[in-house]
Amino acid sequence: MLLDRYKVIGHLGDGGMGSVYLVEHTTILKKFAAKVLSPALSTRQDFIDRFLREARAASVISHPNVVEITDFGKTPGGEPFFIMEYLQGEDLSETIADEGPMRWSRVSAMILQICGALEAAHEQGIVHRDMKPGNCLRVKSGNNKDFIKVLDFGIAKVQSLEAEERSLTQTGTVIGTPEYMSPEQGWGHPVDHRSDIYAVGVILYELLTGHVPFTGETMMEVLNRHIYEVPNVDHPHISQEVGAIILKAMQKDRELRFQSMSEMIAAIEGVGTGAEPVKVVDEEIKAPWGPVTARYTTAVTQITISSERDVTAEGVPLPSEEPAPKRSGAVIGLVLAGLVGVGVIGLVLVGGDDPPPKTDPTPVAAPAEDDDGDEAGEPEPEPEPPPVVIEPGAKTVQVMISTPGVDAQILDARDEAIYGKTNAPEGVPIRQGEEVVKLILRADGYEDLEIPVVPDVDGKVFEKTLVKSKSAKKKVVTKKKKPESGETGGDKPKPDPKEDSGGANLGEIKNPFAK
Repeated sequence: MLLDRYKVIGHLGDGGMGSVYLVEHTTILKKFAAKVLSPALSTRQDFIDRFLREARAASVISHPNVVEITDFGKTPGGEPFFIMEYLQGEDLSETIADEGPMRWSRVSAMILQICGALEAAHEQGIVHRDMKPGNCLRVKSGNNKDFIKVLDFGIAKVQSLEAEERSLTQTGTVIGTPEYMSPEQGWGHPVDHRSDIYAVGVILYELLTGHVPFTGETMMEVLNRHIYEVPNVDHPHISQEVGAIILKAMQKDRELRFQSMSEMIAAIEGVGTGAEPVKVVDEEIKAPWGPVTARYTTAVTQITISSERDVTAEGVPLPSEEPAPKRSGAVIGLVLAGLVGVGVIGLVLVGGDDPPPKTDPTPVAAPAEDDDGDEAGEPEPEPEPPPVVIEPGAKTVQVMISTPGVDAQILDARDEAIYGKTNAPEGVPIRQGEEVVKLILRADGYEDLEIPVVPDVDGKVFEKTLVKSKSAKKKVVTKKKKPESGETGGDKPKPDPKEDSGGANLGEIKNPFAK
């Protein structure tokens, strides 16, 4: 029995700071959850103060999307505990692990709830500092299966408790979860509400793609990527409007981010309405080896449409229209990563410089035709490019690329080895990885088109429009095949590209109450 009125019914789970129990109020017979600080930590005043601060912070925020804390006390053994509403559901990290990337219509509804909860916290002078999917519980409320409750204000910064804050943390201390930490958190600098805005940008990215923007072998590597790199927002579920919102929230300089949750909410609600698009800016970042440019504007323009023509705010294809010519060639961005931990300084450039110039194949004149339409003077066919070699046992993913109206070769930009052809229903296999792979789409009479692909999940779909060459035509090297009897030799109808079904397994599923 706790406080002579809460009967302990069962054990719900354990976390880093303690355990959570299901309890029932003996008078009103309502079930609650009791979070109890572990006996080992109950002898540490700093952990007791932090535990108490979690209860205080959550209790002063009056918002339906923030977990409600109603009581506080000590067990008969002296361990502090607090009583909070009993919630049945799963945290968003579990949802992402189970379902993978999600559509904008669903994601926007959930992220707006998270933004609303944090807006209420910020109005009370409270900065969460550890926003992540594991601290967002998804529960059923009425007909809404995606009702969000924000949890765990244990490391929240409370402006009204600044003296306590200084005693619990010191300048230079890194607080938070590396995959969701803002650059200023990575540096150990003082934080404000805009660190929460950065973290929400990361969560938005993860809900749409199924994975976090930056990973690494060590905490220092992850933090350095947050400090120096620009996230790759080129994904089938991310339109340019949404990509700009993610990048705006994740600008390195907090002065360039959304300055309030209300600003971010307005931008999210404006997607698909014709509202003025969010603007991002490039940043000059000071690094130990010199200034680094974070090219946010390039990251937005690199977003390719990976479905029919375009995507709506719902993340689904728009009705088919006559295709308009798209830009010839992909815009190549500069991604910078500085690994400055453990005495190591590194600089990683992805697509930063133009590739070495290559000699175009000798132009070949189009074959002449006689009055009967027969080709004359056809040159001898040249051998096909060598196929891409993938080591035995290496994991691969299928990538579908369609080029309406023409079949094109898919070449590796490094050595022009061939992966296969566009418009293949099954796609082409590419070795799985997190790094950008540059491909060249090449067809006779069309300009080469270079596209960046991240082969991290199976089933990615891209549609690209090739632009007819205005100069001499490049000759695609293929083995010539004469039409069989009864065939016209014309192009066969192309199957529609499949929808992206790739998912991402995020590994270990965490208990929503684990701290």
